[in-house]
Amino acid sequence: MGSPEWGNKSNGGKVKMKKFTAIVAAVVFFVGLGLAAVAADAPAGPVKVTNFGKKDVVTFDHAKHTSAECATCHHKAESGDFKCGTCHGDDGAMKDAAHKKDVGKCWTCHNKKSPSVVKELKCKDCHAG
Repeated sequence: MGSPEWGNKSNGGKVKMKKFTAIVAAVVFFVGLGLAAVAADAPAGPVKVTNFGKKDVVTFDHAKHTSAECATCHHKAESGDFKCGTCHGDDGAMKDAAHKKDVGKCWTCHNKKSPSVVKELKCKDCHAG
């Protein structure tokens, strides 16, 4: 039959189970403590970022960036010298991921005030980041 080690009192199985349970509880506690510390420092929701925009502010959703290490962006946070383009590049994928339904569309630049032809825009044409 299977190993009677864990439940057999005569060979210390009960003691082994208590040690195992204590180790699992400690691991769960410290992992939870670490996650709580990270969550406490992060903003609750999207914030308006103005430190790298030439024109409009950029909406930054911290929750969507939690897969990156904090130091990836925050090592230079005091100087404000960090830019979206460092990780995201300057391409259409970033525009589609970052802009809401009406921002970055044709009518954003082609409207009654500016109906003329506008060449393809890059992120840096509106945002310095």
